[in-house]
Parts: sequence; C-alpha cells; structure tokens
Amino acid sequence: MKQTTELPEELCADEAVCFIAYRHHVSPQQLLRHFLCGEASVPLEENEVEILKGLLKITYKKEEQQ
Repeated sequence: MKQTTELPEELCADEAVCFIAYRHHVSPQQLLRHFLCGEASVPLEENEVEILKGLLKITYKKEEQQ
C-alpha cells in the first residue's frame, strides 16, 4: 500500500531543495519523499543530508507553532 505524504509547498520551493534535486535529476517532491522514507535511490552527499535535515526541522517547527 502506498502512503502519500503532504509536503509543505515552501519546502518544495526552497532554493536549496531545488538545487539538490536538480543535481540528482529528480523533482523536489521526489527528493524529499526519498529522503523522508530513507530510500537510497537518490545518493545524497553528507552535506546535502545535513541541509535537508535542517530545513525539515525549521519547516515543521513553524507548522507546530501555528
């Protein structure tokens, strides 16, 4: 069974997310879904992983505060 995950539009449109996705020839949504699911089909560098972790923390903290 496939599970769909709602991804915040601001996260998908983030300049860093778009850049990393472009480097790996995937859409920002695909990149984030692979990252969140822990799939290795998009081989990320350590610095890319840290950038995405930081962005996810910031984004979800903002959502919790609202």
